[in-house]
Amino acid sequence: MKEKTLTIEIPEGYDDAELVGNKIVFKRTTPIPWRETERIISGFYIAENSVIRPLGCIPAKECNRNMFALEKQAKSMLAMAQLSQIIQNDKRFGGPITDIEWGKGTLVSKFCIYRCASRIDVDLSWKRYHFLAFHTPEQRDLFLKENKDLIEQYFMIDNE
Repeated sequence: MKEKTLTIEIPEGYDDAELVGNKIVFKRTTPIPWRETERIISGFYIAENSVIRPLGCIPAKECNRNMFALEKQAKSMLAMAQLSQIIQNDKRFGGPITDIEWGKGTLVSKFCIYRCASRIDVDLSWKRYHFLAFHTPEQRDLFLKENKDLIEQYFMIDNE
């Protein structure tokens, strides 16, 4: 039998090839980012009635990008949704800090609630974004007093 030589150009992103059975298999040099691979995911999602539901072993697709890996992450986002509604709609809290206010070149204080280790803390911020930020220290303190349970849930602080 006469030998034949076939020249195949190695595709970009691959650096080697091997013969497996009667197929040429290219080996990738650059790993594919996880989110671009075909994969099976499981976790928790927030149903339309605000109930956190588990869901396991399904193919990752556009329609299920709202799946959290951990239940406490789903609870955190449920708390975040509720906190955002309170900040937006309860006039006592002055509404959310706007993008314009965050972007001001001047040092305009924002009074923030944040997580420090495993506890809730308060402080000032000028340009560093915080979701729980207020126009006055009184707004911040009242918000913390009335919503500590949701804030702990948002920051995933376990108080068991």
